[in-house]
Amino acid sequence: IREVPQVDMVVGMPVFILVFGIGCGGNSTNKTPEPYFPVQKEFQTIYMQSLLTGGKLAIDNAGYLRAGATEGVLIIWPYGYSLKIEGKNTWIINDKGQAVAKVGDAVELTGGLVDASVVEVIIGHALPTDAVGPYWVAAPLKSNQ
Repeated sequence: IREVPQVDMVVGMPVFILVFGIGCGGNSTNKTPEPYFPVQKEFQTIYMQSLLTGGKLAIDNAGYLRAGATEGVLIIWPYGYSLKIEGKNTWIINDKGQAVAKVGDAVELTGGLVDASVVEVIIGHALPTDAVGPYWVAAPLKSNQ
């Protein structure tokens, strides 16, 4: 029987604790991930002109930013748009750096409904598998500023 030297036991134990701590949520930041924010990959000069009314901007349980009544539509934002999170507020920023809406705001969005296969062409990559439609390709919003 081979005897294990005491040094190996001392070195092995901290490594086990470190791995165990990481595996059990040792990261204490608990930062909520940003909502999924699909953006058109190219600047557009022509947009569909349907009008979406009757709802507020909301982040669903899966982390998707939606608008409209009931389940809402997954919005495909115009080229150059982004999110800005400040404390509990999540702002929609246009391509000029202006805040145009905030999660919780009632919005009216011009644009139109499209199929998932069209969305993937417009954004330039595949949608996440759980990003279910309907999908709304939005025209630019006017600034609230």
